[in-house]
Amino acid sequence: IHKNTAYVNKMFNSSLEVAKFEGASIKTVSGIRGQVKKASGGNGAFRATFEDRIKMSDIVFLRAFHTIPIKKFYNPITSLLSVAAMRSIADIRRAKNLAVPNKADSHYKPITRETKRFNPLKIPQSLQAELPFKSKPKIVKTKTNAKSRAVVMSKHDKRVANLIGQINLLGKDKSKKQRVKVMKQKEEYTKKRAAEEAEADARRKKKRKTFFRIEGQNQRAPRD
Repeated sequence: IHKNTAYVNKMFNSSLEVAKFEGASIKTVSGIRGQVKKASGGNGAFRATFEDRIKMSDIVFLRAFHTIPIKKFYNPITSLLSVAAMRSIADIRRAKNLAVPNKADSHYKPITRETKRFNPLKIPQSLQAELPFKSKPKIVKTKTNAKSRAVVMSKHDKRVANLIGQINLLGKDKSKKQRVKVMKQKEEYTKKRAAEEAEADARRKKKRKTFFRIEGQNQRAPRD
C-alpha cells in the first residue's frame, strides 16, 4: 500500500482475467471506491487505485454480476379436442348443484375502536437533573395576581382616575403636535439647505467659467 495505490491479490487466478477486468470499479467493505489498473505478475495480483488510503485488513469486492437467461420449457398442444381442460370450482359446483359455503366468520362486521388514553409522561427527578435545560420539563406555577382582580372604586377614586386619563390624553396630544412640528421644521430645513447648495453650485460654476474665460484670453493674447 502506497498512499492511494495498493496491490491486491487472491481475487483473480491469472493475468488474463485481470486484463478482462481492467478499468472495472471495485469497493472495500468500509465503502472506499477504487478501480482496477493493471496486472502485476502472473498469479492474478493487480494494481488498483482508491479514493483514500486503505488498510491491509480491508477486503476488496468486485461486483461482476451477469444476467443469464433461463430457457423456458413447454409442451405445445396440437389439438384441443383430445385435451380435457381442468374445470374450475364454479363449474364443479354448477355441475353437482352445490351451494357456495357460507361461513359466519367470513361476514363483515362493524369495527369499533376504543379511544386509548395514555398516562402522562413522568420523568424521575434524578433523570431530570442530568438532562440539558432545553429538554427539561418546564413547570410554571401560576400565582394569583392582585392586579387582575376586580376592584370596586368609590366616586372619589373614579373622579381621580378620569382626571388622570384626561391629563394623559392631553399629554399624548401635545406630544403628537410636537412631533408634527419637528417634522415640519426638518422638512423646511432640508429645503433651505437644498436651495443654499444649489445657489452655491451656481456661484462656483460662474466663478469657474469666468476663470477659464480669462485664462483663455490670456493664452490667445500675443506675447511681447
